[in-house]
Amino acid sequence: MADQKRKAKSAELKATVRTIVPTLSTRFSLWAFSFLVIVRVATANAADPAADRRTLPNGALLIVSEQHALPMVVVQMIIDAGARRDPHGQEGLAALTADLLTEGTKTRSATQISAAADFIGASLGSSADTDYASLSLTVLGKDLDTGLTLLTDILLHPSFPDAEVKRRREAALANMKANEDDPGNVAQRVFVHSLFGDEPYGHLAIGTPPTVPGLTRKDLVAFYERYYRPEHSIITVVGDVTAADIEQRLQNGLKDWSPANVPAFAYPSIGAPHPVTLTVQKPISQANIILGQRGVARDNPDYYALTIMNYVLGGGGFSSRLLDNIRTKAGLAYSVGSFFSVNKSPGSFQVVMQTKNESANDAIQRACDEIARIRTEPISDDELKEAKLYLTGSFPLRLDTNAKIAGFLAQVEFFNLGADYADTYAQRINAVTKEDVLRAAQQYLQPEQLELVVVANLEQAKIPTTAPCGRNPES
Repeated sequence: MADQKRKAKSAELKATVRTIVPTLSTRFSLWAFSFLVIVRVATANAADPAADRRTLPNGALLIVSEQHALPMVVVQMIIDAGARRDPHGQEGLAALTADLLTEGTKTRSATQISAAADFIGASLGSSADTDYASLSLTVLGKDLDTGLTLLTDILLHPSFPDAEVKRRREAALANMKANEDDPGNVAQRVFVHSLFGDEPYGHLAIGTPPTVPGLTRKDLVAFYERYYRPEHSIITVVGDVTAADIEQRLQNGLKDWSPANVPAFAYPSIGAPHPVTLTVQKPISQANIILGQRGVARDNPDYYALTIMNYVLGGGGFSSRLLDNIRTKAGLAYSVGSFFSVNKSPGSFQVVMQTKNESANDAIQRACDEIARIRTEPISDDELKEAKLYLTGSFPLRLDTNAKIAGFLAQVEFFNLGADYADTYAQRINAVTKEDVLRAAQQYLQPEQLELVVVANLEQAKIPTTAPCGRNPES
């Protein structure tokens, strides 16, 4: 009977969507013809999704965007309980705590939680990333009360059963072991730890093989009770609701969620750069390479100039300089690119590529040459124009679903980007000049600080101890 009801709910959801969304077969030609026009018009008129900001009595911030086109509601909560809060020696604690939220409460088992969500066709989840933990719910509007009951139950009453703690801990260790078979993941782990050391950003959220086995239920409960508090939480609700109605529902559902004066997170002082070259032996034919350094925080005012700079350097796909030099001209790599990993505090800048072991040094040198060039020569007018067109033209696609809007509103608030961020994004990108790009490249790309990580068959790759970008590594 439960299975039949679940199938009926699923069919109901599909039927609802079909009545509102035109079929792809009848609309595809029009979509294909008008896509660029739609993007251009959306860009020209881009505005923040209409949002109502309120503070609940317990201090939680509530942001509501009414979107009545579909009878669905998305709720996302982000809480300052990410991996940066992991105590030293307990790396992985934040991620394990978040994972366990859906694995049992005081009144529901993990199976009952999953079955209850499936019964109403809802999606319910929890996880933790570097800066914050998140909980999410997607549900039909008519089942919102049931969905909120499940969401608030896993938030307020997790039981952290010993059996589930053991199971999820073993799953994390198995995941880490599997990642060791992926040279790209190995390179990323080594790079992150080398760059940040024992700082809060010095480990992946999943934790490390030495620390995760020692995490206990007592540790999870203590972490939860300390950091899962409303004063550092943001709740975004997007969909077929009104702000007043959802505020009242959440006030009722979260009335027992009390603040605890948790201090705001403060990143510790950053030490002087200590660039190194690190190599990892793997019997593979492709060298996996990361060349990088410290980056910037998301709220850095030079973010927009750096975004254009990175697009030209390695973030613009086939139009980027790195790909043109290393793949198109030299044929050394199928995949090469660069990016800034921006967090609440300064993250990293990375050039990532894969190439044959024998051509690793040539590819690294070409990457160094392009970094040097973008620091010494202004980008061209065409490069600037193309970067701006892409970055502004693709921006509206970040807001084309309720789930994206919910995540967007939460991150705008978390990273202090300003309530008018969507309104001003295109203006800020378009205001960037070639001189701004050159200044940003010179200020934030420092060849003498670049760290190099190579995972390869080292006998074939022959990575030298001398540095490729004009500095002498420590090792």
